[in-house]
Amino acid sequence: MPEKKIEVRDLNFYYSDDKVLSDVSIDIQDRQITALIGPSGCGKSTFLRCLNRMNDTIHGIRVEGQILLDGMDIHDPQVDVVDLRHRVGMVFQRPNPFPQSIYDNVAFGPRIMGMNRRSHLDDVVEESLRGAALWDIAKDDLGQDALRLSLGEQQRLCIARTIAVKPEVILMDEPCSALGPIATLQVEELMHQLKEDYCIVIVTHSMQQAARVSQWTGFFWLGELIEFGATGKIFTFPQNELTENYITGRAG
Repeated sequence: MPEKKIEVRDLNFYYSDDKVLSDVSIDIQDRQITALIGPSGCGKSTFLRCLNRMNDTIHGIRVEGQILLDGMDIHDPQVDVVDLRHRVGMVFQRPNPFPQSIYDNVAFGPRIMGMNRRSHLDDVVEESLRGAALWDIAKDDLGQDALRLSLGEQQRLCIARTIAVKPEVILMDEPCSALGPIATLQVEELMHQLKEDYCIVIVTHSMQQAARVSQWTGFFWLGELIEFGATGKIFTFPQNELTENYITGRAG
């Protein structure tokens, strides 16, 4: 049985006086893929960004409740937020490679962390590109501009950049929404491989994608986690009528 990597307890989240998340509690398993589904504006992306305190950059937010990473409260005053974001990496909705070479994109994080020896960087870049299934495409021209890659390749480069700093958790906020069908399947295949080593949480508008890639699914509605459980059970025998209505297209 997988171990719990993240435990969320009674999480409330506010933008100023607006309550966006209400009493969310969930256990996220290590080396598994957890999908978060629900209509636009239901709070799932806000919840995802709570897991590495990405929302801290927004003025006027307020958080109540607990988020535990390996039993450590990520809002403890002693927690180093930079270190937290190394441990809990993020892949965004649209590919966002830096306007640099493929090599420099992947080496960016390790350099920030103080890795400067070229031989070590070379090893990390190769390992990360292999981990993102991009090495065979990029190995002959690591100096080429990353922006010349296709969108799907750019997204895999962003995944390589994320895993280069050796995170424990990878958050993915609709990582395939800007991609075509072939690139989407490539990223999904990559997620299956990555879950052998990482805890992955993905926000997706595609219920088909959630069913294909995840072991666990949470359904959000108006800031509440309505139902959470094994993906097969959620999609075949949902316990909540609202979940069933959403999955069958009668709501949302």
